[in-house]
Amino acid sequence: MGMAEEDPRELQGLTVVTQERQPLMSRAHAMANRVRIPLLIAAVVFGVYFLSNSSPLQWYKHYVYQAEAFLDGRVDIEGFPDYYQDIVEYEGAYYLHFPPMPAVVLVPAVAIWGEDTDQVRISMAIGAINVALAWVLLGRLGVGGRKRWLLTALFGLGTVHWEVATHGTTWFFAEIVAVFFVLLSLIEHFGRRRAFLVGLLLGFAVMSRLPIVFGGIFFLFALSRDEGFPRRPLLFLAGLAVPVALLGVYNVLRFGDPLDTGYFAHTYASYFAADIERFGSYNLHYIPSHLYTLLLRAPELIDHFPFLRPSPEGMSIVLVTPAVLYALRAKCPEAANRWLGLAIIAILLPTMLWFSTGWVQFGYRYSLDFMPFLLILVSAGMGRDLSRWAIAAVALSIGVKLWGTLWSVHPGW
Repeated sequence: MGMAEEDPRELQGLTVVTQERQPLMSRAHAMANRVRIPLLIAAVVFGVYFLSNSSPLQWYKHYVYQAEAFLDGRVDIEGFPDYYQDIVEYEGAYYLHFPPMPAVVLVPAVAIWGEDTDQVRISMAIGAINVALAWVLLGRLGVGGRKRWLLTALFGLGTVHWEVATHGTTWFFAEIVAVFFVLLSLIEHFGRRRAFLVGLLLGFAVMSRLPIVFGGIFFLFALSRDEGFPRRPLLFLAGLAVPVALLGVYNVLRFGDPLDTGYFAHTYASYFAADIERFGSYNLHYIPSHLYTLLLRAPELIDHFPFLRPSPEGMSIVLVTPAVLYALRAKCPEAANRWLGLAIIAILLPTMLWFSTGWVQFGYRYSLDFMPFLLILVSAGMGRDLSRWAIAAVALSIGVKLWGTLWSVHPGW
């Protein structure tokens, strides 16, 4: 990374980079590179995202109305279009059952532009920053050279992140904001490693996507191996507790109960109303459909060119991003890799109990909840020397995502 020497050392099975003492000019040059390259990445990726969806429809932007409510000192929403679903009606008022962080992120923009706030463009901007943060994270892990560029491209253009960021609708925007805070928590963990801040940042991600709280499994394991146990894991939990407590307050303001998120106790409009009425919002019944979509669901055959179309219900992560198979090659004896895998599974399990596999999408958008953790395993599985197969897998992933993103922007469904 710039002029930094790579001094590999073992830290819970992961390689990190240390910065040696250098002449002042060399350090200044290295610092400039550390800033310049992420800014360049963010600018280029934003351009790609912008061109991918140059005329966004702005159909669903629930969080703009929630941000407007916050600015008015309320938690209930008003003025939203009649066709909006996922709205909870409770005691004569209307609420979102989603966690509030995406709306908090939009508050400055809504304060300026009100309901005209372009949530999609903001999603693209945050998504572009996410890709730059992936570059920074890989550097913190000691990944350099072509491999660092390749994995950054994989994250930004070879996963569902591309389509989700460029669509920016309510459900997708929540994923992009969550990924932003997960990446920041991982960067801090592999950088200055301030346990309270790591927990706080992960908690902000939880305030976008609740299942991400189980990502704390990895951080607790890693911090428990630091000197001064149990102080550092406790500091992490204290940081995590702050956003979780704020969620409790938010729930009290909406429904009078810190544990009532609105997902289960109240009726809300949804295209899946029949399933919800029969099985509820959260049920073991939904696990097979999630597993099928995540692992096996393929494109659908059509009788005209290009003769295949993406399934609107999602598609297998292996078909959409073949390069993720390298995660299976990550050394299992490494304790950190095992705990990363456990964290991914723990994040995924509660999601698979949910009634929806993600609605109209290319791929399985819920995979973004754990994608930053998975990226680390993919990097470990590729090893130090890039093979032709690894380069081909990333190129294929980007090609598939280009097809899927353009298809979803100009819907063929």
